[in-house]
Amino acid sequence: MFRDRAFANVYVYLFDGDISKFNYDPNEVIGIVKVNAKEALHLFEIEQGSISATIIHGENHKMVEEVKEVELKDFLVNKGETALTKYGDVLKKVIELL
Repeated sequence: MFRDRAFANVYVYLFDGDISKFNYDPNEVIGIVKVNAKEALHLFEIEQGSISATIIHGENHKMVEEVKEVELKDFLVNKGETALTKYGDVLKKVIELL
């Protein structure tokens, strides 16, 4: 039997700066993913396609920033939930605030 005990936390912070300057503990966080809230919400609603994401992560003691296409399967969603139910309310709030 396999038990997935992974946690995915979503934190929202309105930030107008260089995302690669974020400082986090690499023992606790693998990286930061930045997506457009409207595009992500649409992806979660239609459950197909892909969106552009900026991914910030550590590599050889340096922060690396890369842009790539992500699909629905790239978001952590546990059994019995959907990306829309997990992230939808947060994304709607972000869109409302902007």
